[in-house]
Amino acid sequence: MGNLENKQKNHKVVSAGGVVLWKHDNDIFVCIVKRRNKGVWILPRGRIEENEDMEETVIREIKEETGIDAKIIKKIGVINYSFYSSKDKVTYDKVVHFYLLKLDKQEDFVPNQEIEEKRWVPLNQVKDILSYEAEKKIIDKVIEYFKNQ
Repeated sequence: MGNLENKQKNHKVVSAGGVVLWKHDNDIFVCIVKRRNKGVWILPRGRIEENEDMEETVIREIKEETGIDAKIIKKIGVINYSFYSSKDKVTYDKVVHFYLLKLDKQEDFVPNQEIEEKRWVPLNQVKDILSYEAEKKIIDKVIEYFKNQ
């Protein structure tokens, strides 16, 4: 029974992320980013800050991670997962709310502490590059959205 006192509750983390679309030469491209030190390709996203709503968060995080100003089209889905941080010795339960956005304007991408690379990938190829299954399912919803337009 002794180690029950040590058992911590999981920490909840809420984030917002975006599938940013750019229509160019009759093709649709999606912006993805490569996480520094992890080498994974993901959709841009980040944690909600105090006094921010989801939509403000997704627009701010996309700008911070990619240099892109984007406009929200609609909410596209939610993913949930848990991960253990050996640094904090805590398990985090993460919820990411994803939005579909369109490129408004973009500045030059500047690598930062979190993101080392940004890439525009054709919508029909992006699932081949994304690292996480849950995000590939978000892309399926985007493809479905266009089929129903």
